[in-house]
Amino acid sequence: MSFLYEEKASSSPFVDVVWHTVDTSDGTYIAAADACWDMIFTTLAAGGSRVLLSGPSSRPTAVPYRTGNRSVGVRFTQGTYFTHVEPHSMCDRTIRLPMHADGRFELAGRTWTMPDYDRIDPLLAAFDANGLLAHDPVIAAALSGAEPAVSPRSVQRHFERITGQSPRHVRQVSRAREAVAHLRAGEAIADVAYELGYADQSHLTRDVKRLTGYTPAESRRRDEPV
Repeated sequence: MSFLYEEKASSSPFVDVVWHTVDTSDGTYIAAADACWDMIFTTLAAGGSRVLLSGPSSRPTAVPYRTGNRSVGVRFTQGTYFTHVEPHSMCDRTIRLPMHADGRFELAGRTWTMPDYDRIDPLLAAFDANGLLAHDPVIAAALSGAEPAVSPRSVQRHFERITGQSPRHVRQVSRAREAVAHLRAGEAIADVAYELGYADQSHLTRDVKRLTGYTPAESRRRDEPV
């Protein structure tokens, strides 16, 4: 791994994980599909700052990194979305937010201060207080295995509007990421395939490669976060 990495939980109910990296060389990271929103705040070694807002990804994405850059990232929970745009329009899309000379950035017509790793939660709380974050309860119920109090067709519409993807695809993404976690813990491929409901090992291999960019064997050896 050509960057230092750490992660932590957040006090925000909209957030899955907060992470921090310091790039120790130039390279390219393959980010697995995650079907959720992400924000990345980067202090550039060459000077200046950058803020990226990414919508739900349905496929692996190549992310370049450069020596000396420092980034703080937020991965939001599946079903969480930003309210200032039509959510489905952000599927597989990343936008670079406008920056001010003093390092502040613009989002939803307002100016915000760049956070650091230790003080990210106040920014997330401010997003919430200003109505920029929301969570779809139908998607949350469907992904948790509960029975949403709406028709299957309505569930489909919720997924398509909020994630730009079908319920089936979002579940495939979640399962592939879970499979990688089991494989990296040392579990046998056949056991993981059975435990997670894949038809066979070949089915698991195809899905993991398609949605994370790595085969199960490569995932075992990969020393980067997924």
